[in-house]
Amino acid sequence: MRRLKLAKLAAVAVITASFFSCKSAPELNPVDAFDVLEPGLAMYLSVPVQPNIDFVTLAVQNLAKISENDARKITERLETAYIAVDSDGEIQLSASGNIPTAFVGLALREKNGWKGGIVEQQTVYTHQQTQYQLCLPSSSNAFLSRKIEPMVKKYNDIAFATFQENKPSKVEAYNLNLLSSRLTEKTYRFLHEELAADIKLYSPKPQVFTKVFLGSEIGVPVNSVFAELSQYQGVKEQFNVKLILNLAEARTVKATIAMMKIAFFGSGIPAKITQTGPSQITIIDLPVTQEQIFFLIR
Repeated sequence: MRRLKLAKLAAVAVITASFFSCKSAPELNPVDAFDVLEPGLAMYLSVPVQPNIDFVTLAVQNLAKISENDARKITERLETAYIAVDSDGEIQLSASGNIPTAFVGLALREKNGWKGGIVEQQTVYTHQQTQYQLCLPSSSNAFLSRKIEPMVKKYNDIAFATFQENKPSKVEAYNLNLLSSRLTEKTYRFLHEELAADIKLYSPKPQVFTKVFLGSEIGVPVNSVFAELSQYQGVKEQFNVKLILNLAEARTVKATIAMMKIAFFGSGIPAKITQTGPSQITIIDLPVTQEQIFFLIR
């Protein structure tokens, strides 16, 4: 009889503990990796990882200062990597996928240069040499930056906010300052929804971009740049680029095209340049090396 009473008490205790533990650990909102990036930066890239796995592996290896083997373990489990670059060259990298939690214990150790800490109630690992910080708040999210606090705060704002059906309304998204709410619908679709194998790039502040990709700054005002980068005939070190320049003034289009043709012809670049709108220029078959892309995100 005594054993029976004890068994009943134990069962009640387990049920009670389970009830309260469920109440105290509410399910978090899913966080779109795209919206962890800060709005208003100079340049944004969307990278489908698996079609560009060699490029992403090398980028993670170089930025995080980990071995190629550890970088490959991460990238094999990633779906999309989003990169934002500020005018001062600082980057934010936010990735989605099924990220192996075992990586934390294997690679982010002090003997490998990493030191754990807490930022905005999340565990953050800082590389002591490069000062890059890495946060893996869930199995679906990972982000990296030298200035990671805004990204961690943005993640928490989304994860712990109260939404209808776990999705923010337009008003909520705008109030949370989400990147998706600050872009035009066309730009958002280009960077986030129309992804296949190509790397997509959008720059609302294109001066740095044009200097790196075209070899010199354009002597006319450019409002924005869009680009699609595809692997060049399977050569992982080189990409073929389609580039769209939206100029500030329609009257400068013809002069800009003439200037670019002279520059490309003189350097032997087999690019084709055409006017595709009143103030728009499109360049196709523009070869760009992997090193040029890395230069943008270092």
